[in-house]
Amino acid sequence: MMTQTDPPADWRDQYRWFTHLPLFSQAVRAGGIAIGHAIITLETIDYENMPSTEPCIVACNHVSAFDPQFIGLYLPRYPHFMAKDSLYKTPFLRWVFRMAGSFPVERKQRDVWALRQAGRVLKAGRVLFMFPEGTRSRDQAKLQEGKVGAVKLALEYQVPIVPAMIFGSQNMRFGLRNVNRVKMQLAPPLTISEHIGSPPYQQEQLRAGTTIVMHRIAAMLPPENRGFYA
Repeated sequence: MMTQTDPPADWRDQYRWFTHLPLFSQAVRAGGIAIGHAIITLETIDYENMPSTEPCIVACNHVSAFDPQFIGLYLPRYPHFMAKDSLYKTPFLRWVFRMAGSFPVERKQRDVWALRQAGRVLKAGRVLFMFPEGTRSRDQAKLQEGKVGAVKLALEYQVPIVPAMIFGSQNMRFGLRNVNRVKMQLAPPLTISEHIGSPPYQQEQLRAGTTIVMHRIAAMLPPENRGFYA
């Protein structure tokens, strides 16, 4: 029986959320890479900046609904995505996204469950992937203001942030591989604490750290797409 002091049940606790990539999705990823090569011309830049084995957070701009697919296929290490909870409403999609190693976040509030799952991913030595803008850029793929969540997690779990850039996916045309040119780039890892001082961290410091990350992302974009960070 639930007492008045018991926390409310969370639907996500009914399911297993992975801190590795299940074998099924490893096979799907291999096939997806082959399909991806058939529809896009991909340019990857500075992939050596990805830490080889250590946990990290990859923070990237978001210009298209295709971004998670390309990132999941072509990032040097497989990322675990924090994705909006509305994507998990139907049983089939919920299963697909779970098998892909992603997990849901309720974006309009401080989601303690999602933050705890993100910590599990990082403690397991994996890559956590986040879009600091929180949603896709709809103004001609111009960078929007970043939220502080990635910086807060990086500080709490003492992991670096790898700023990342994807561009060209906003212009996808099916059946026209010669025009589907997608570029992905990684900047050197950032240890945020080296830039904003010692804890306890105030909101101003979190915002300052986020601004540093976002400027690193902006520097990899064409000048006309740097938006808020031009």
